[in-house]
Amino acid sequence: MKGAFVVRLGPGTKPSEDHFEGWAEEVDSGKEVKFHSLDELVRFLTERFQMGLTTERREENSLNEIQSREEDS
Repeated sequence: MKGAFVVRLGPGTKPSEDHFEGWAEEVDSGKEVKFHSLDELVRFLTERFQMGLTTERREENSLNEIQSREEDS
C-alpha cells in the first residue's frame, strides 16, 4: 500500500507544548523510525514518500521502454 504510514504517539506526547514522540512505520516497506520531535516525524514521512515516488517513476519508465521496444519489433 504505497504512501501509507502507521504513526503511534508515545505517552510523552504533549501537543499543547509542541512535543511529539513515538513510532512511525511505512506500511509498504516496513521501514520504521522512533521519533522524538515533530520535525523527525515529518522528515521520515517526507524521505519515505519521496523514495516511493522515485521508485514509482523508475517502474513507469521501465514499463514504457518495454512497451516501446515491443511496438518497434
